[in-house]
Amino acid sequence: MRESLSGHPSRQARLVSSKEDIDELGRRHLVPRSVVSESFGSLLTFWQRLCMFKVMARPLRILQTAYPYHLVCRTNNQSFRFNQRQAARIMFKALTETMEKYQLLVHHVVLMSNHYHILATATEENLHRAMQYFNSRFAVRFNRSVGRTGHLWGDRYKSCIIDTDEYYLACVRYIYRNPIRAGMVEAASHFPDSTFPFWAFGKKMDVQLAGDHLVLLWGKKLPEYVRILVQEEGKGFSDDQVKKGLRKMFFGSADFIQRMQEAHCRVF
Repeated sequence: MRESLSGHPSRQARLVSSKEDIDELGRRHLVPRSVVSESFGSLLTFWQRLCMFKVMARPLRILQTAYPYHLVCRTNNQSFRFNQRQAARIMFKALTETMEKYQLLVHHVVLMSNHYHILATATEENLHRAMQYFNSRFAVRFNRSVGRTGHLWGDRYKSCIIDTDEYYLACVRYIYRNPIRAGMVEAASHFPDSTFPFWAFGKKMDVQLAGDHLVLLWGKKLPEYVRILVQEEGKGFSDDQVKKGLRKMFFGSADFIQRMQEAHCRVF
């Protein structure tokens, strides 16, 4: 059941269609009058700003199955650092269990010293449950293995829906080159805690990876093209552009972002 603007699931969602409705929303949610007045000219703008006001601490979650997600989560205060090889084994085991339980398709993974990057596609609208399960399993097992207590993760995971074109390629390149930018290795092939060796060289991994649209695009030439993709500097997208793009809800063309907003950020 879709939750209404009041936050109560039993109340029927309705269309915001008048100045009185907007004024009522402002009073109900304690939104500053200046926000209501400034946004009166555009109901969609008002709704977007209302969402931002209400979920500033907990970003809106969009559940869909048509496009892949970029997923990232960082350790508490970003100060705790993993024992890489030990953490990688625990991570891939937790990922495997999550994939089996929630039918999550995992394509690309990079485990950094204090965060991870995952590119995955949900086959059901249950990503929030899958990620909660994965992060919990990872944290409990890792803390137990090193005799650690307390929160492992600093915040909830962050997700970004990615268009399956050059933006997806830019994201794949970005996460696999992350260890290079961090000065951990000189080449992506030298970094053991990612799935790059599987796609580029066919190396066996401890997790069953799912093929993405790149498999259909490149076919048998996939390993060669993946190596070329990651070796090259970004064409058309700088690292800073990709980094900023992945911090938002959607990463893609203007048309893609508009379609996603119309589909998932409607006015009720």
